Amino acid sequence: MKSSSSQDLFLRSLLVNAMKNQSGSLVFSLLREEKGEISISWTAEDRESGFLTPLSEGSAPVFLTRDELPDAILRAWREDDDALYIEEGEKVLRLRRQGGSLIRETLDRKPQVLKNPLWAVGKAVYLHPNEAALLLQTIGLMAPSGEIKTSMRKKFKQVNHFLDLLSPLLEKNNDAKPYTVVDCGCGKSYLGFALYWHIVKTLKRKASFLGIDSSEKLIRDCQAKAERLEMPNMAFQCSPILKAEFPSHVDLVVSLHACDTATDEALACAVVHGARHIAAAPCCQHELAAQIEGAPMYPLAKHGLFKQRFAELLTDMARALCLEAHGYAVAAGEFIGAEETPKNLLLRASRGNPASEQRRREYAAFKQFYQISPSLDAMILEREAEKGK
Repeated sequence: MKSSSSQDLFLRSLLVNAMKNQSGSLVFSLLREEKGEISISWTAEDRESGFLTPLSEGSAPVFLTRDELPDAILRAWREDDDALYIEEGEKVLRLRRQGGSLIRETLDRKPQVLKNPLWAVGKAVYLHPNEAALLLQTIGLMAPSGEIKTSMRKKFKQVNHFLDLLSPLLEKNNDAKPYTVVDCGCGKSYLGFALYWHIVKTLKRKASFLGIDSSEKLIRDCQAKAERLEMPNMAFQCSPILKAEFPSHVDLVVSLHACDTATDEALACAVVHGARHIAAAPCCQHELAAQIEGAPMYPLAKHGLFKQRFAELLTDMARALCLEAHGYAVAAGEFIGAEETPKNLLLRASRGNPASEQRRREYAAFKQFYQISPSLDAMILEREAEKGK
């Protein structure tokens, strides 16, 4: 439907004034309401420009300055019978054509009209866009217009794939007790919030969650998000992992990209507190690199790249053997493609390894052969001593 020149002038004025007077977040969206589709969405990146996302097949997002934006939106408005939403903070203005008139409404919030939104990234089957929209927007993965932010798509894929890999661990215990999760080095806790939401909202199970991080700011931010989402059984503790106060019963310990020996701290606490399951994605394994100059058969120190990659592999092999020696059955695999992140190893462990005695002997022989002393062993002893006091 063609728009009149007077409508164009009016819309241009609204767009310009909204950008000029912007005091908070600002999003423009054109929605094909009958089809339940977003045609384009523009989100302010800074005071001068924004990110225009045309959601048609094969169209690439582009950056537009504020001077360029009105013409782009008006062109799209002329081409289809869309409704225009202007979202500034909590304020939502909706404009649509009816006959030759322009209908203007102020709404409390933009309605969920998407039927088949192009928000999904990869095999995203655990967080439904309508059901989990509040969650995804609160933790910063979804834009107010309803699609996953371009800059957060890798993170969104990681979270969904994590839920896929952890799903069997969550469904094995169907008793009435809350399923207790501890997230070590939780950071912004993208995974923690999504995991708790999945357990409570999708699996309809009781759950409790503890996030641990040494950053006071991150902990405060996570607490505020939990309050906004009305998740009273999500708690956050500002503490080094080894000094944290763990629940008396732990079903699952997760550690997503905790740096270097912080992963070992998470594993040590999981072992000492008898966690039923462990899921850890290690990151930047530096500790053993300084211990392998005497590694047999090849002078690794000659080549820095070989030495670092060998140290990464050696570190995670030692971690897996250590867990097996302490009675866990361990599976190692990739949780996301290497093109997304090279740090894509996931160690999953569950209590119940009948071969733990044999694994203890193998672990001792492994350390002796490579002349290494992983700090994980000392951390387990330290945490056991602390717990025994």
